[in-house]
Amino acid sequence: MSPIYIRPAREQAEHDRLILFLEAKYQKKCEVLINKGESKDFALKVGAGTYFPDLILQEAKKPVGVIEIETAESTNNLEALAQWVHFGKAKVPFHLFVPVLMYDAARRFCEMHQVTVAEIWTYRPLMNGFDLVRVFHDPQAVAKSGKGPMAKVVAMPKVAEVPRSEPAIEAVEEILAKIGSREAAKAAAKAAARPSVKTIVKSVVPTPVAKPSPPPKPVPAPKAVAPVKPATPEKPAPAPKPEKKPLPVKPVVKKPVAKPVAKKAVAKKAAPVRKAAPAKAARKAAKPVKPAKKVQAAKPKAKPKPKAKPKPKPKPQPKSKAKAKPKKR
Repeated sequence: MSPIYIRPAREQAEHDRLILFLEAKYQKKCEVLINKGESKDFALKVGAGTYFPDLILQEAKKPVGVIEIETAESTNNLEALAQWVHFGKAKVPFHLFVPVLMYDAARRFCEMHQVTVAEIWTYRPLMNGFDLVRVFHDPQAVAKSGKGPMAKVVAMPKVAEVPRSEPAIEAVEEILAKIGSREAAKAAAKAAARPSVKTIVKSVVPTPVAKPSPPPKPVPAPKAVAPVKPATPEKPAPAPKPEKKPLPVKPVVKKPVAKPVAKKAVAKKAAPVRKAAPAKAARKAAKPVKPAKKVQAAKPKAKPKPKAKPKPKPKPQPKSKAKAKPKKR
């Protein structure tokens, strides 16, 4: 695990799974010591410093390889200064595992801080394992490290876990009784701490102040009683008039009403329809249709001429008697 910061949970799970995968791979050749997760079981001493790599390859109790696994978040400049530089100075082959996309960044950090790396591997998670590819290899990396300090493997003492004393098993009834008594005591304490409704109302509603009673009104003096007039004698009631007998009502005899004779509807004979002669129909069809006359604009009406006065009629002249014809007898 990185000493600089804490990795995300997803990357940490992938990091621990790759440690177990490499342990199974290198276990056939040599002894493998691992520091999985937050555990610090095996340390690598380089000079005065103590470091905890992810895997340590060992033969005859001597380290023959150091493996450090980085994730996308832990491949940075601080991690290179904290661990990569010290692992490169030890006279042990240093193997660095980084994700595929972080290879260029890891190579740049190694060149910047002059880290001697024996191998750089890229990994990619698969369904049942990992796809590992060796991208960089330098067989003379140990010789290039110069006169560095020798690395030693140190097994860290395990902290003995103190066994916890198991609580005595109590009867279920006793536990329920204790719980009930505790809840009853809590309820009673809450009820005692709560103010009553009357006290709340008194604190909220102000007490009404008694108004001063008005002064008594003066009693009026008794008025003088007027003398009582003597009662006038009542007039006798008029005698009731005799009732008139009602006149006898004659019975009304209804006359039979003659029913109106219904007129018989006389069906009129329909006039026979005359059929047009075929010759006349053909002539009518053959006649050309005259075009519609153009509507002329209405001329302004002429002013009415003054009427001429009627000439006086000549008076009839009287007939002569000589010319009168004799009447026939």
